[in-house]
Amino acid sequence: MMSKDLSKKIYYVTFILALFVIALHSSYLELLNPELEGYDFSYISQRLLLVIGDAAVPTFFVISGYLLFTKFELKEYPRMLLSKVFSLVIPYFIWSIAAFIFMTFIFPLMKGGTIEVTFESVVLDILLAREYPHLWFIRPLLVFFICSPLLYFIFKYLKQWSIFIPITLFFVYMFFRPDYGGILIWIPLFFIGSYLAYFKIPVMNKYKPRLFSIIAIIIFLSLALTFTLLHSDYEDYIYYVYRFFAPLLVWFSLDILTSLFNKEKIYEIFKTSGFIFFSHLFIVNGFKELLQLGISANSNYNCALLFFLIYIISTSVTLLVTHLLKRFANPVYKFIGGR
Repeated sequence: MMSKDLSKKIYYVTFILALFVIALHSSYLELLNPELEGYDFSYISQRLLLVIGDAAVPTFFVISGYLLFTKFELKEYPRMLLSKVFSLVIPYFIWSIAAFIFMTFIFPLMKGGTIEVTFESVVLDILLAREYPHLWFIRPLLVFFICSPLLYFIFKYLKQWSIFIPITLFFVYMFFRPDYGGILIWIPLFFIGSYLAYFKIPVMNKYKPRLFSIIAIIIFLSLALTFTLLHSDYEDYIYYVYRFFAPLLVWFSLDILTSLFNKEKIYEIFKTSGFIFFSHLFIVNGFKELLQLGISANSNYNCALLFFLIYIISTSVTLLVTHLLKRFANPVYKFIGGR
């Protein structure tokens, strides 16, 4: 069983990762013009946060595997799957359906366009969350949960030697680099998180952990700054390696990253993180539309300003909505944010 101290740190860092994800979707990098003044400032100020934020999803898969196998029991497998229906499946379809209605019917009508749908397109749009694509991470996560007994038997019969499976997959992926939104790329990370929990491998250094955490953060931020200044492409081999090893640095940074939240309730923080992951894109896109009515994204400085305004406002509004829903509409919150 995971210690209470470690569980608190994991739940807190999940909240920090959720805030990183908001930054990823607040970006205006695609509108920057290298020929205009202020390009370097706008690029670096945005890209640095995005490179840091790129550690969020990989770390989330490691944490998911770890949390699952800290208390995994084969006889509890059906009950675990049922709990995932409430925490993942129902919120997934609620947000997918909402996005489908907005993007397929409401927005086209507001702009005076036509609506053309077929039964097949409706089913696939909702099933694959095509109008809310950032929900892709739920699908591989569900597959991992469904296949967790397979991991259990791998650990049981191969023992510690099973660690060579994710290591081998990593080097194979170095050459093929599967799609970021697919399931293949995340197997090693989920596997490693599960491995650490199943074999009860200590994940925190008990000797001066605060110093160890500071060193990990310095390395992590130095790498993020280096990739930013070098204008590393998302498809570069070295950046692919960074996405795999960043979760380890975040993991070792838990002592420092979570020290700001010591007075907060654990599960309130964790539930807030779930709602942020599900809901933030609606809020970010909404404020992108509103703010551009007053600030045009026609200069690099304006793009930087819009990025920070949208990130700050979207984060604040998301946290406010989360608080209000938990306080005044808890049943609704459980469905749209996951139990």
